[in-house]
Amino acid sequence: MRHFRGNLVFCLAVLFVTFTVPGGSAENEPANVTAENLNRSDPQESTRGYSLVTKVLPALFEGSTQVLVELTGAVTYKSAALAGDPSRGLPERFYADLAAARLARGTAGSIPLDDPCIQQIRVAQFDATVVRVVLDMKNPCESRVSLLADPARLVIDVRSKTRLREQPPLTKARVSPRGRPAAPSQPAIRKIVLDPGHGGKDTGAIGQGGLMEKDVVLVISRKLARRLRKELGVEVTLTRDDDIFIPLEERTKIANRENADLFISLHTNASPNPQARGLETYYLNNTDDEAAKRLAARENSTSAQNISDIQFILSDLIQNSKLEDSISLAHHLHTSVVSHTGRKLGDVKDLGVKQALFFVLVGAKMPSVLAEIFFITNQNDARWLAREAHHDGIVEGLFQGIKAYYQRNLAGKSL
Repeated sequence: MRHFRGNLVFCLAVLFVTFTVPGGSAENEPANVTAENLNRSDPQESTRGYSLVTKVLPALFEGSTQVLVELTGAVTYKSAALAGDPSRGLPERFYADLAAARLARGTAGSIPLDDPCIQQIRVAQFDATVVRVVLDMKNPCESRVSLLADPARLVIDVRSKTRLREQPPLTKARVSPRGRPAAPSQPAIRKIVLDPGHGGKDTGAIGQGGLMEKDVVLVISRKLARRLRKELGVEVTLTRDDDIFIPLEERTKIANRENADLFISLHTNASPNPQARGLETYYLNNTDDEAAKRLAARENSTSAQNISDIQFILSDLIQNSKLEDSISLAHHLHTSVVSHTGRKLGDVKDLGVKQALFFVLVGAKMPSVLAEIFFITNQNDARWLAREAHHDGIVEGLFQGIKAYYQRNLAGKSL
Protein backbone atom coordinates (compact mmCIF):
# COMPACT_ATOMS: atom_id res chain seq x y z
CA MET A 1 0.00 0.00 0.00
CA ARG A 2 1.46 3.31 -1.03
CA HIS A 3 1.54 6.10 1.54
CA PHE A 4 0.50 9.64 0.67
CA ARG A 5 1.00 12.99 2.34
CA GLY A 6 -1.43 15.60 3.44
CA ASN A 7 -5.15 15.10 3.21
CA LEU A 8 -5.03 12.70 0.28
CA VAL A 9 -8.10 10.53 0.58
CA PHE A 10 -9.02 7.51 -1.48
CA CYS A 11 -12.58 6.36 -1.59
CA LEU A 12 -13.86 3.63 -3.89
CA ALA A 13 -17.38 2.29 -3.63
CA VAL A 14 -18.40 -0.48 -6.01
CA LEU A 15 -22.15 -0.74 -6.38
CA PHE A 16 -23.79 -3.44 -8.47
CA VAL A 17 -26.74 -1.33 -9.47
CA THR A 18 -28.61 -0.25 -12.57
CA PHE A 19 -27.95 3.32 -13.63
CA THR A 20 -28.25 5.57 -16.67
CA VAL A 21 -25.16 6.98 -18.42
CA PRO A 22 -25.60 10.23 -20.38
CA GLY A 23 -24.88 10.12 -24.06
CA GLY A 24 -23.19 12.65 -26.36
CA SER A 25 -25.72 15.34 -25.42
CA ALA A 26 -28.16 16.01 -22.62
CA GLU A 27 -31.06 15.31 -24.98
CA ASN A 28 -29.79 11.89 -26.09
CA GLU A 29 -29.55 9.41 -23.22
CA PRO A 30 -28.80 5.75 -23.99
CA ALA A 31 -30.71 2.86 -22.50
CA ASN A 32 -30.03 1.75 -18.95
CA VAL A 33 -26.87 -0.30 -18.51
CA THR A 34 -26.71 -2.89 -15.75
CA ALA A 35 -23.70 -4.21 -13.90
CA GLU A 36 -24.98 -7.70 -14.56
CA ASN A 37 -24.80 -7.13 -18.32
CA LEU A 38 -21.27 -5.79 -18.04
CA ASN A 39 -19.77 -8.83 -16.33
CA ARG A 40 -19.91 -11.54 -18.93
CA SER A 41 -19.55 -15.20 -18.04
CA ASP A 42 -16.42 -15.54 -20.19
CA PRO A 43 -14.09 -12.64 -19.26
CA GLN A 44 -11.20 -14.00 -21.36
CA GLU A 45 -13.32 -13.99 -24.50
CA SER A 46 -15.01 -10.65 -23.83
CA THR A 47 -11.80 -8.75 -23.03
CA ARG A 48 -9.46 -10.15 -25.68
CA GLY A 49 -7.97 -7.24 -27.65
CA TYR A 50 -9.20 -4.62 -25.18
CA SER A 51 -7.66 -2.63 -22.35
CA LEU A 52 -9.33 -3.44 -19.02
CA VAL A 53 -10.46 -0.71 -16.65
CA THR A 54 -9.42 -2.25 -13.33
CA LYS A 55 -9.98 0.59 -10.83
CA VAL A 56 -11.46 4.07 -10.55
CA LEU A 57 -9.89 6.00 -7.67
CA PRO A 58 -10.95 9.54 -6.71
CA ALA A 59 -8.25 11.53 -4.91
CA LEU A 60 -9.81 14.41 -3.01
CA PHE A 61 -8.13 17.72 -2.16
CA GLU A 62 -9.24 21.12 -0.97
CA GLY A 63 -10.63 22.81 -4.07
CA SER A 64 -9.66 20.11 -6.55
CA THR A 65 -10.04 16.42 -7.30
CA GLN A 66 -8.31 13.88 -9.50
CA VAL A 67 -10.09 10.82 -10.80
CA LEU A 68 -7.58 8.07 -11.67
CA VAL A 69 -8.74 5.35 -14.05
CA GLU A 70 -6.33 2.40 -13.97
CA LEU A 71 -5.92 0.44 -17.21
CA THR A 72 -4.15 -2.69 -18.37
CA GLY A 73 -3.10 -1.16 -21.69
CA ALA A 74 -3.17 1.87 -23.96
CA VAL A 75 -6.45 3.48 -24.98
CA THR A 76 -7.68 6.49 -26.89
CA TYR A 77 -10.36 8.72 -25.47
CA LYS A 78 -12.70 11.61 -26.12
CA SER A 79 -14.23 13.85 -23.48
CA ALA A 80 -16.79 16.62 -23.22
CA ALA A 81 -18.89 18.63 -20.79
CA LEU A 82 -22.69 18.33 -20.90
CA ALA A 83 -25.17 21.00 -19.83
CA GLY A 84 -27.61 20.19 -17.08
CA ASP A 85 -31.33 19.66 -17.69
CA PRO A 86 -33.33 20.54 -14.55
CA SER A 87 -36.58 19.39 -16.16
CA ARG A 88 -35.18 15.87 -16.35
CA GLY A 89 -33.29 16.06 -13.07
CA LEU A 90 -29.91 15.95 -14.82
CA PRO A 91 -26.99 17.92 -13.38
CA GLU A 92 -24.10 19.30 -15.37
CA ARG A 93 -21.84 16.42 -16.33
CA PHE A 94 -18.39 15.72 -17.66
CA TYR A 95 -17.62 12.43 -19.36
CA ALA A 96 -14.68 10.59 -20.85
CA ASP A 97 -15.13 7.74 -23.33
CA LEU A 98 -12.33 5.17 -23.43
CA ALA A 99 -12.21 3.38 -26.78
CA ALA A 100 -11.20 -0.28 -27.13
CA ALA A 101 -11.80 -0.72 -23.41
CA ARG A 102 -13.82 -3.01 -21.18
CA LEU A 103 -14.62 -3.04 -17.50
CA ALA A 104 -13.03 -5.55 -15.18
CA ARG A 105 -15.40 -7.38 -12.87
CA GLY A 106 -16.77 -5.20 -10.11
CA THR A 107 -15.81 -1.83 -11.54
CA ALA A 108 -19.22 -0.81 -12.88
CA GLY A 109 -21.22 1.37 -10.55
CA SER A 110 -21.28 4.76 -8.87
CA ILE A 111 -18.95 6.45 -6.41
CA PRO A 112 -20.54 9.21 -4.31
CA LEU A 113 -18.18 11.98 -3.27
CA ASP A 114 -18.09 14.63 -0.57
CA ASP A 115 -16.51 17.13 -2.93
CA PRO A 116 -17.23 20.79 -3.88
CA CYS A 117 -17.20 19.98 -7.60
CA ILE A 118 -18.43 16.41 -8.05
CA GLN A 119 -21.60 14.74 -6.74
CA GLN A 120 -20.64 11.28 -7.88
CA ILE A 121 -18.64 9.31 -10.42
CA ARG A 122 -20.43 6.76 -12.59
CA VAL A 123 -18.70 4.04 -14.57
CA ALA A 124 -20.30 1.77 -17.19
CA GLN A 125 -19.75 -0.12 -20.42
CA PHE A 126 -21.31 2.36 -22.83
CA ASP A 127 -21.24 -0.14 -25.69
CA ALA A 128 -19.28 -3.24 -26.63
CA THR A 129 -16.03 -1.30 -27.16
CA VAL A 130 -16.32 1.87 -25.06
CA VAL A 131 -16.13 2.44 -21.32
CA ARG A 132 -17.68 5.68 -20.16
CA VAL A 133 -16.71 7.53 -16.98
CA VAL A 134 -19.21 10.25 -16.00
CA LEU A 135 -18.79 12.96 -13.39
CA ASP A 136 -22.07 14.42 -12.10
CA MET A 137 -21.16 17.96 -11.10
CA LYS A 138 -22.30 20.04 -8.11
CA ASN A 139 -20.84 23.38 -9.16
CA PRO A 140 -19.20 24.94 -12.24
CA CYS A 141 -15.71 23.46 -12.41
CA GLU A 142 -13.05 22.93 -15.06
CA SER A 143 -12.01 19.42 -16.06
CA ARG A 144 -8.89 18.29 -17.93
CA VAL A 145 -8.03 14.79 -19.12
CA SER A 146 -4.58 13.30 -19.66
CA LEU A 147 -3.16 9.84 -20.33
CA LEU A 148 -0.22 8.42 -18.38
CA ALA A 149 1.90 5.42 -19.34
CA ASP A 150 3.78 2.59 -17.58
CA PRO A 151 1.28 1.47 -16.43
CA ALA A 152 -1.53 3.09 -18.36
CA ARG A 153 -3.81 5.49 -16.51
CA LEU A 154 -6.33 8.09 -17.51
CA VAL A 155 -6.48 11.10 -15.18
CA ILE A 156 -9.37 13.56 -14.97
CA ASP A 157 -8.29 16.68 -13.09
CA VAL A 158 -11.21 18.77 -11.78
CA ARG A 159 -10.71 22.22 -10.29
CA SER A 160 -13.02 24.96 -9.12
CA LYS A 161 -13.37 27.79 -11.65
CA THR A 162 -13.58 30.27 -8.78
CA ARG A 163 -10.29 28.96 -7.36
CA LEU A 164 -8.61 29.21 -10.76
CA ARG A 165 -9.83 32.77 -11.35
CA GLU A 166 -8.53 33.87 -7.96
CA GLN A 167 -5.03 32.52 -8.61
CA PRO A 168 -2.96 35.37 -10.14
CA PRO A 169 -0.25 34.98 -12.78
CA LEU A 170 3.21 34.54 -11.34
CA THR A 171 4.45 37.68 -13.06
CA LYS A 172 1.98 39.95 -11.23
CA ALA A 173 2.06 40.90 -7.58
CA ARG A 174 -0.98 39.88 -5.55
CA VAL A 175 -2.73 42.94 -4.09
CA SER A 176 -4.48 43.07 -0.73
CA PRO A 177 -7.76 45.00 -0.24
CA ARG A 178 -5.72 47.96 1.07
CA GLY A 179 -3.71 48.09 -2.16
CA ARG A 180 -0.49 46.60 -0.79
CA PRO A 181 1.09 43.42 -2.22
CA ALA A 182 -0.09 40.38 -0.31
CA ALA A 183 2.51 38.28 1.46
CA PRO A 184 3.57 35.15 -0.40
CA SER A 185 2.66 31.77 1.05
CA GLN A 186 6.31 31.00 1.89
CA PRO A 187 7.75 32.92 4.89
CA ALA A 188 11.25 34.33 5.05
CA ILE A 189 13.89 31.66 4.48
CA ARG A 190 15.94 30.38 7.39
CA LYS A 191 17.13 26.93 6.20
CA ILE A 192 18.05 25.52 2.77
CA VAL A 193 18.86 21.94 1.85
CA LEU A 194 21.17 21.54 -1.15
CA ASP A 195 21.23 18.17 -2.86
CA PRO A 196 24.40 17.36 -4.84
CA GLY A 197 23.08 14.73 -7.25
CA HIS A 198 24.33 11.14 -7.39
CA GLY A 199 27.40 10.05 -5.35
CA GLY A 200 29.29 6.90 -4.42
CA LYS A 201 28.48 4.00 -6.73
CA ASP A 202 26.15 6.30 -8.67
CA THR A 203 28.53 8.44 -10.74
CA GLY A 204 25.81 10.23 -12.65
CA ALA A 205 26.68 11.23 -16.20
CA ILE A 206 30.30 10.90 -17.33
CA GLY A 207 31.79 13.43 -19.71
CA GLN A 208 34.94 13.70 -21.77
CA GLY A 209 38.11 12.75 -19.96
CA GLY A 210 36.15 10.81 -17.36
CA LEU A 211 34.68 13.92 -15.71
CA MET A 212 31.93 12.70 -13.34
CA GLU A 213 28.71 14.50 -12.58
CA LYS A 214 28.82 13.46 -8.91
CA ASP A 215 32.17 15.24 -8.40
CA VAL A 216 31.25 18.46 -10.18
CA VAL A 217 27.96 19.03 -8.37
CA LEU A 218 29.52 18.30 -4.97
CA VAL A 219 32.18 20.99 -5.46
CA ILE A 220 29.56 23.50 -6.63
CA SER A 221 27.21 22.64 -3.75
CA ARG A 222 29.95 23.14 -1.14
CA LYS A 223 30.90 26.54 -2.56
CA LEU A 224 27.25 27.62 -2.74
CA ALA A 225 26.61 26.50 0.84
CA ARG A 226 29.50 28.62 2.12
CA ARG A 227 28.20 31.74 0.35
CA LEU A 228 24.64 31.24 1.56
CA ARG A 229 25.78 30.83 5.16
CA LYS A 230 28.15 33.78 5.04
CA GLU A 231 26.14 36.33 3.07
CA LEU A 232 22.51 35.46 3.77
CA GLY A 233 22.99 34.06 7.25
CA VAL A 234 20.78 31.04 6.55
CA GLU A 235 21.36 27.48 7.71
CA VAL A 236 22.43 25.16 4.89
CA THR A 237 22.45 21.37 4.95
CA LEU A 238 23.88 19.18 2.18
CA THR A 239 22.23 15.83 1.59
CA ARG A 240 25.75 14.54 1.10
CA ASP A 241 29.05 16.27 1.89
CA ASP A 242 31.21 13.42 0.61
CA ASP A 243 31.36 10.87 -2.18
CA ILE A 244 28.68 8.58 -0.78
CA PHE A 245 25.55 7.02 -2.24
CA ILE A 246 22.20 8.23 -0.92
CA PRO A 247 18.93 6.87 -2.37
CA LEU A 248 16.67 9.44 -3.97
CA GLU A 249 13.94 8.80 -1.42
CA GLU A 250 16.30 9.61 1.46
CA ARG A 251 17.29 12.97 -0.01
CA THR A 252 13.75 14.33 0.21
CA LYS A 253 13.38 12.83 3.68
CA ILE A 254 16.47 14.77 4.78
CA ALA A 255 14.90 18.04 3.61
CA ASN A 256 11.67 17.24 5.43
CA ARG A 257 13.47 16.18 8.62
CA GLU A 258 15.44 19.43 8.56
CA ASN A 259 12.18 21.32 8.14
CA ALA A 260 13.88 23.22 5.30
CA ASP A 261 12.35 26.22 3.57
CA LEU A 262 13.90 25.35 0.18
CA PHE A 263 15.14 22.15 -1.44
CA ILE A 264 17.46 22.50 -4.46
CA SER A 265 18.85 19.47 -6.27
CA LEU A 266 21.93 20.15 -8.43
CA HIS A 267 22.89 18.08 -11.48
CA THR A 268 24.74 18.30 -14.77
CA ASN A 269 22.92 17.31 -17.93
CA ALA A 270 23.80 14.63 -20.48
CA SER A 271 22.71 13.68 -23.98
CA PRO A 272 23.66 11.17 -26.67
CA ASN A 273 23.84 14.21 -28.95
CA PRO A 274 27.27 15.78 -28.29
CA GLN A 275 25.99 19.10 -29.61
CA ALA A 276 23.36 19.42 -26.88
CA ARG A 277 24.32 22.20 -24.47
CA GLY A 278 22.92 24.80 -22.11
CA LEU A 279 21.03 25.26 -18.87
CA GLU A 280 17.57 24.18 -17.81
CA THR A 281 15.71 24.19 -14.50
CA TYR A 282 12.83 21.95 -13.46
CA TYR A 283 9.99 21.83 -11.00
CA LEU A 284 7.87 18.76 -10.35
CA ASN A 285 4.83 18.25 -12.53
CA ASN A 286 3.51 15.96 -15.22
CA THR A 287 4.62 16.58 -18.79
CA ASP A 288 4.10 15.41 -22.36
CA ASP A 289 7.59 16.55 -23.38
CA GLU A 290 9.54 13.47 -24.48
CA ALA A 291 12.97 15.01 -23.79
CA ALA A 292 11.91 15.88 -20.24
CA LYS A 293 10.58 12.35 -19.76
CA ARG A 294 13.88 10.85 -20.91
CA LEU A 295 15.86 13.11 -18.60
CA ALA A 296 13.62 12.26 -15.65
CA ALA A 297 13.96 8.54 -16.41
CA ARG A 298 17.77 8.86 -16.25
CA GLU A 299 17.72 10.84 -13.02
CA ASN A 300 15.16 8.47 -11.49
CA SER A 301 17.14 5.33 -12.31
CA THR A 302 18.49 4.86 -8.77
CA SER A 303 15.11 5.06 -7.10
CA ALA A 304 13.43 2.01 -5.61
CA GLN A 305 10.17 3.14 -7.17
CA ASN A 306 9.37 3.47 -10.85
CA ILE A 307 7.84 6.30 -12.84
CA SER A 308 4.32 4.93 -12.47
CA ASP A 309 4.58 5.37 -8.70
CA ILE A 310 5.59 8.99 -9.23
CA GLN A 311 2.65 9.59 -11.53
CA PHE A 312 0.29 8.01 -9.04
CA ILE A 313 1.33 10.18 -6.09
CA LEU A 314 2.17 13.31 -8.07
CA SER A 315 -1.34 14.65 -7.53
CA ASP A 316 -0.54 15.15 -3.84
CA LEU A 317 2.34 17.53 -4.47
CA ILE A 318 1.02 19.47 -7.45
CA GLN A 319 -2.19 20.37 -5.61
CA ASN A 320 -0.56 21.72 -2.47
CA SER A 321 0.29 25.32 -1.72
CA LYS A 322 3.98 24.94 -2.59
CA LEU A 323 3.62 24.56 -6.34
CA GLU A 324 3.42 28.28 -7.06
CA ASP A 325 6.48 28.88 -4.89
CA SER A 326 8.39 26.08 -6.64
CA ILE A 327 7.64 27.63 -10.02
CA SER A 328 8.71 31.06 -8.77
CA LEU A 329 11.92 29.64 -7.29
CA ALA A 330 12.69 27.84 -10.55
CA HIS A 331 12.35 31.06 -12.54
CA HIS A 332 14.41 33.14 -10.11
CA LEU A 333 17.15 30.53 -10.06
CA HIS A 334 17.20 29.87 -13.79
CA THR A 335 17.19 33.51 -14.90
CA SER A 336 20.06 34.30 -12.56
CA VAL A 337 22.21 31.30 -13.55
CA VAL A 338 21.78 32.04 -17.25
CA SER A 339 22.65 35.70 -16.71
CA HIS A 340 25.72 35.22 -14.51
CA THR A 341 27.23 32.27 -16.36
CA GLY A 342 26.70 34.15 -19.60
CA ARG A 343 28.76 37.06 -18.27
CA LYS A 344 31.56 34.79 -17.09
CA LEU A 345 31.59 32.15 -19.81
CA GLY A 346 30.20 33.82 -22.90
CA ASP A 347 27.71 32.03 -25.14
CA VAL A 348 25.28 30.17 -22.84
CA LYS A 349 22.21 28.46 -24.24
CA ASP A 350 19.02 29.09 -22.29
CA LEU A 351 16.86 25.95 -22.41
CA GLY A 352 14.23 27.41 -20.10
CA VAL A 353 12.22 26.43 -17.03
CA LYS A 354 10.42 23.13 -17.49
CA GLN A 355 8.43 20.51 -15.62
CA ALA A 356 9.09 16.79 -15.25
CA LEU A 357 8.59 13.83 -12.93
CA PHE A 358 11.79 13.83 -10.89
CA PHE A 359 11.45 11.41 -8.01
CA VAL A 360 13.94 13.31 -5.85
CA LEU A 361 11.39 16.17 -5.67
CA VAL A 362 8.38 13.99 -4.82
CA GLY A 363 7.18 14.37 -1.25
CA ALA A 364 9.10 17.57 -0.50
CA LYS A 365 7.14 19.74 1.93
CA MET A 366 8.80 22.93 0.76
CA PRO A 367 9.38 24.71 -2.59
CA SER A 368 11.76 22.48 -4.54
CA VAL A 369 13.54 22.56 -7.89
CA LEU A 370 16.13 20.59 -9.84
CA ALA A 371 18.81 22.46 -11.79
CA GLU A 372 20.59 20.87 -14.75
CA ILE A 373 23.79 22.90 -15.03
CA PHE A 374 25.29 22.50 -18.50
CA PHE A 375 25.81 19.27 -20.45
CA ILE A 376 28.76 17.27 -19.22
CA THR A 377 28.65 15.42 -22.57
CA ASN A 378 29.21 18.63 -24.55
CA GLN A 379 32.86 19.55 -25.20
CA ASN A 380 32.51 23.25 -24.36
CA ASP A 381 30.13 22.80 -21.45
CA ALA A 382 32.37 20.07 -20.01
CA ARG A 383 35.40 22.37 -20.26
CA TRP A 384 33.59 24.90 -18.08
CA LEU A 385 32.51 22.23 -15.60
CA ALA A 386 36.00 20.73 -15.35
CA ARG A 387 37.70 23.89 -14.10
CA GLU A 388 36.95 25.11 -10.59
CA ALA A 389 37.74 28.65 -11.68
CA HIS A 390 34.65 28.49 -13.89
CA HIS A 391 32.51 27.27 -11.02
CA ASP A 392 32.45 30.76 -9.56
CA GLY A 393 30.09 31.99 -12.29
CA ILE A 394 27.77 29.05 -11.70
CA VAL A 395 27.81 29.56 -7.94
CA GLU A 396 27.23 33.29 -8.36
CA GLY A 397 24.20 32.63 -10.53
CA LEU A 398 22.75 30.10 -8.10
CA PHE A 399 23.43 32.36 -5.13
CA GLN A 400 21.89 35.47 -6.69
CA GLY A 401 18.82 33.50 -7.79
CA ILE A 402 18.27 32.18 -4.28
CA LYS A 403 18.95 35.65 -2.87
CA ALA A 404 16.33 37.22 -5.16
CA TYR A 405 13.77 34.65 -4.06
CA TYR A 406 14.87 35.13 -0.42
CA GLN A 407 14.41 38.91 -0.63
CA ARG A 408 10.99 38.49 -2.21
CA ASN A 409 9.90 36.41 0.76
CA LEU A 410 11.55 38.67 3.30
CA ALA A 411 9.76 41.69 1.82
CA GLY A 412 6.46 39.84 1.87
CA LYS A 413 6.88 38.93 5.52
CA SER A 414 7.52 42.55 6.54
CA LEU A 415 4.35 43.91 4.93
